[in-house]
Amino acid sequence: MSEVRQHLIEQLTTALSPEYLEVVNESDKHAGHAGYAENSHYRITVVSSNFDGMRLVDRHRFINELFREELEHIHAMAMHTYTPSEWDKKNSS
Repeated sequence: MSEVRQHLIEQLTTALSPEYLEVVNESDKHAGHAGYAENSHYRITVVSSNFDGMRLVDRHRFINELFREELEHIHAMAMHTYTPSEWDKKNSS
């Protein structure tokens, strides 16, 4: 596991106590593209009751603020953020 990925996992775990968390380094899918680097593209899926009552844009702002410094070096971070009830609903269909 890369140090960057491990750092992202630790920060999200500390900040959100997620019920589910997945952090995927997708940088290899972008090899040859402008802005490509070994740790340049991530996809995160996080389910947390801390998101209850938060609009989607506010969840993303929270994560962007959490990783303000890291995002200076990460080219792209796809965020999939859910409350536990949204996650249950998504996975029951």
